[in-house]
Amino acid sequence: MTIPNVIAGYEKQVTISKLQKVSSILNQAFRFSEIDNGESVYWNIDSNKATEYFSKYYKPYLKILHICDNENQCGYKSNTPWYRANGKRDIIHAVLKNWRESVILSDGTFMSVFTSAGFDSSANGDDNTYTEGASNLILIDINGGGKPNKFGRDVFYFLFVSGKGILPHGYNDGIDVINDDCSKDSFGYKCAAKIMRDGWKINDDYPW
Repeated sequence: MTIPNVIAGYEKQVTISKLQKVSSILNQAFRFSEIDNGESVYWNIDSNKATEYFSKYYKPYLKILHICDNENQCGYKSNTPWYRANGKRDIIHAVLKNWRESVILSDGTFMSVFTSAGFDSSANGDDNTYTEGASNLILIDINGGGKPNKFGRDVFYFLFVSGKGILPHGYNDGIDVINDDCSKDSFGYKCAAKIMRDGWKINDDYPW
């Protein structure tokens, strides 16, 4: 094997390990929160009160280094620091008070818990729309502000699924839908689901 292949193989293993770890941390927090706050199907989620929601249902059950009031405190130079799998800059904000709560966990992982969508993207990925719909997304950047800041590489979406836990975004989609999104021509929002479906592996068809 060539040195670049060895490095890429190592980086893939690190990514998988970190992704599994954060999935375990989130689901452990979810289970402890249900013990204290009742079944998650009854949790009160106000789309405009992300801080209150996070403080009750997540904060007591996570090891948090600090809560971010702005993108610089999270280690980012821009409030839209991420890129899609296709290389286009994404427009999701790292910090958007009231609509999501963004924190750095004790191991350096960036975590943003959404209650409202805020800025989103149209289906063709070119036009931007502004929505106020409720959202149950959780954005994870496994190395904080470190590069490459790209969906499918170090940035992944999970979902809060009431009654089930914290699962990769797209977990219940068909494999064709997941593959279409987790590709070099698309967003990469469902790449955590692809890794999980592939048995927690990054296969040759993965957009690395």
